Amino acid sequence: MKVTMKYDQGVRKEEVVILDIPEEELERMVELDYERRLAEVADGEVVEKRTVEDIFDELNKQEFNAWRRHHRYIDSSSTFYEEGEQAAVLDTVADKSQVEEYQRQEDYDEICQKIRQVLKREQADMIIAICLDGMVVSEYADKIGDDSNRVSKRFVYTKKLLKEILAKS
Repeated sequence: MKVTMKYDQGVRKEEVVILDIPEEELERMVELDYERRLAEVADGEVVEKRTVEDIFDELNKQEFNAWRRHHRYIDSSSTFYEEGEQAAVLDTVADKSQVEEYQRQEDYDEICQKIRQVLKREQADMIIAICLDGMVVSEYADKIGDDSNRVSKRFVYTKKLLKEILAKS
């Protein structure tokens, strides 16, 4: 069987390599794949041998997914440039702070969602504003138009309630 590989990046850009793989090696690969998948399934499940093309498709999919995970934070809009111009390489690579900021925002959204699931809307808004956003109780009281003493007592009660709910789960 002949396998054609085309490089689309790096030094070998646009180079095509053709590998000739002996039939015995392909049969061995199919057999090893079958044995591996047979060992992974529960008793009673049927496992069929896959073709070489199916195995290659799966390998290519895994490789593409790994490539996509690595490149997901890159701004693709700035990678296109006119012929003769230089690419702004630094614009296409996400630096560590951008990735960390994105992760912090995802964590923040997840925490807010969990808080909103277990508390009433007013309680959740208060906990998010004071604990997560760093707002002072008196600022939050002014924002909602309530007495800061009352808001402080509600905050203490809500924080205690949230701790109890989180301890149960």
